[in-house]
Amino acid sequence: MPISTTITCTGRQSVKIDRSRFAFVDTAGWLALLNPKDGLHPQANSVRNDLRQRRVKLITTEFVLIEVADAFAEPPLRSVTFEFNRGLRQNNAPFAVEIVPVSADLLAAGWTLYGQRPDKGWGLTDCISFVVMQERRITEAFTSDHHFTQAGFTVLLSH
Repeated sequence: MPISTTITCTGRQSVKIDRSRFAFVDTAGWLALLNPKDGLHPQANSVRNDLRQRRVKLITTEFVLIEVADAFAEPPLRSVTFEFNRGLRQNNAPFAVEIVPVSADLLAAGWTLYGQRPDKGWGLTDCISFVVMQERRITEAFTSDHHFTQAGFTVLLSH
């Protein structure tokens, strides 16, 4: 398969994508990066550094960031999460991240996949993430969530 491809999604513009230059960051990846007490924190920092060296652009969704905020709602991580989120949006985080916005079409596509896979324990946010990854031909997931492996993606964090 070619590393670079042009994809067209229904209702979306054709985009030329170099698949080797993108990784999707899931909730588990953000949680491991933001929480020094997380058992995967050292590994998450190593993965982030490797992705940075390879000049891989990180992509996440508003849905994932909502899960991160919900997981870290209690002090003291609440303020860390708030500042992290502000930094991402002001482009002064230590790494560049594209945040895919909430849209009715993306939510509907996530619900469609959710309904198509009654055999899996995939949450709606995971299904939305899978849709984004499939649309953009992203193969690497910065996560430890085994659901991404089930969906055919390469997971970059392991327990």
